[in-house]
Amino acid sequence: MVLATAVAGRVLVRRLLRRVRAISGDLADINLSDEHAQIAQQHDQQEVTQLVDNINVSLDMLDRERRFSSNIAHEIRSPLAGIRVTVEEATARPGEADYPRVLEAVLRGVDRLEALATALLLIARSSASQADWGRFDLCDLVRHEVADRNDPISIEVICTPGVEITAMRTRICQVITNLLDNAQHHATRRVQVRVGRSDGNARLTVSDDGPGVPEKDRERIFDRMYQLKNVSQRGGPGIGLGLAITRDIARAHHGTVWVEPSPLGGACFTLQLPASAP
Repeated sequence: MVLATAVAGRVLVRRLLRRVRAISGDLADINLSDEHAQIAQQHDQQEVTQLVDNINVSLDMLDRERRFSSNIAHEIRSPLAGIRVTVEEATARPGEADYPRVLEAVLRGVDRLEALATALLLIARSSASQADWGRFDLCDLVRHEVADRNDPISIEVICTPGVEITAMRTRICQVITNLLDNAQHHATRRVQVRVGRSDGNARLTVSDDGPGVPEKDRERIFDRMYQLKNVSQRGGPGIGLGLAITRDIARAHHGTVWVEPSPLGGACFTLQLPASAP
């Protein structure tokens, strides 16, 4: 019996080692190909199946980061190329150049690069200082942020007082800024902000009377670098990072954010976070 157990154990170990070597070889092939792929599942033991699942999740995350890096590189090259062409044309014919127009074009490119750099810094700061965590009234924070803005469309604020959350204040301010910027970008005449409670959660909604978000895009707009097409935008197209950052912040606070049709006729973005106990 002891001999049979030892033989069975050796067979099992050899089988596991072969499977581990196969997984390692598949990973090496994926690294060399530089293309998105996954490890194929087989009739493995539970532990090996779980290991393959975890590897595939990591591969998915790495592929998203790779595509994001590629998109960012393209977004950075575009304004840089525009600045280079504008400056080269001016220097080639210095006596004919319209320098106010040249400077205006260069500043537009710099503004876009600055916006990209700011967004990337926010993404890189995946965790903030613990000192920034605190308990505060969401309504007070919204009113303060709205008062500090200078928007082309006035913002109507409807608040239920006493809606308190425990969160990173600077992060929630960034969410409010992103949602209001997005609403101002698409609204025609009205932007409305509401703060209230729902099922023990704090809810912040930002609505506008713009064209809204098509149903097929209501999840994709939270992807990095995704931008709606054929939708009117005030101030030109954005960089496609604000809503992705908003969702990352919501998840970091055990909350969520989604978009649905607005009673005003456009889009209504809802941020839901756990409310602090009274």
